[in-house]
Amino acid sequence: MTDLKKDWPRLLLRAVECALRCIFSPATAASIGAAALAMLIFTVVYLNHVVYIIDGDSATVTVTAEQDYMKILANEEIRLAPRDLVEVVEANARSFGRISIRHPFTVSLTVDGETDRYYCMEGDTVADMLADNGVELRNADKITHPRATTLMPGDDISIVRVDSRRVENEVVIPHETVEKRTSVIRSGTTRTLQYGADGLKKETWEEVLEDGQVVDRYKVREDILKYPTTAQVLIGDGSPISNFDFSSQYPLDAEGNPINYISVLRDQKATGYHRSGKAWGAGYWTTRGQYGETYCQAGTVAVIRLDEMPYGTKLYIKTPDNKFIYGYAVVNDTGEFAGNGVTVDLFYDSYIESVLNGARFVDIYILEIPGQ
Repeated sequence: MTDLKKDWPRLLLRAVECALRCIFSPATAASIGAAALAMLIFTVVYLNHVVYIIDGDSATVTVTAEQDYMKILANEEIRLAPRDLVEVVEANARSFGRISIRHPFTVSLTVDGETDRYYCMEGDTVADMLADNGVELRNADKITHPRATTLMPGDDISIVRVDSRRVENEVVIPHETVEKRTSVIRSGTTRTLQYGADGLKKETWEEVLEDGQVVDRYKVREDILKYPTTAQVLIGDGSPISNFDFSSQYPLDAEGNPINYISVLRDQKATGYHRSGKAWGAGYWTTRGQYGETYCQAGTVAVIRLDEMPYGTKLYIKTPDNKFIYGYAVVNDTGEFAGNGVTVDLFYDSYIESVLNGARFVDIYILEIPGQ
């Protein structure tokens, strides 16, 4: 806008004043000039208005009689782009007019496996952009820019969809195998006491997914559908059967015989027996507390000759060739088996072992008699 354009009312007034002075007397010319001035002021003030044009970071002020903002912008040689947003505030007696122009810019948004470009306006936030384009942001989702962030041209925004799910699966529980070394079977052979069976459990897992890919998982619960059964196998290697060990008091010599003993009963008939659960034996109250828990177990034996081997007597039982070694034993029971010529009945931890014992002829070393 040129200076001439701004000063045209003043120049016009001076021209009219000169013309009037040439035609009329000074007084008349002054009166007519005053009237013209009043008309000029009315024209400037009431037929024209001041408009501020804010275009992005720049501002322009113009005086115009135009009401159409498009013409006002055209007169100021301001061109609008197709997506420009124009806000117009009309002038009134108390305020100037204002035309604000906001220019769009693009940002990229990657979500749900796709990347698109969206138009935004100056001052828009991430939340505005998502709402305007119908993009839902769930509470668990991750986003590179907080929703309150004011967008800038070229911003690259990414949303990672976060989901969770529960997964159930059945898992086999492998059974264990317990090997028991013994001399009740021939060395180098094996015998299954109990066959094993795998168990089954149901596991419930919580999985965390980001854009459909599992990034974390943790177990929520575990339910046993079937407990495994432990396999029990006898390994024949000449090991003693008894759970007791008195070797510190009664050591063995190089041939496997006790060094110190009271007497030995040779070639005595020995059978085997078993009772399930905690069978305490007739002599429990006599031997209780001397050898720990002395309920019937491998190492407690029953005898008929209690006068010779009373409850609590310590023994060592084996065959002369050491192919069968029952080991250190404690008299803890008695029974009606003397009629078969049996001297000692050996307790076993399983029925099968007691059957495998059959009837054997053993040497019984009497190591210690209570009270002697």
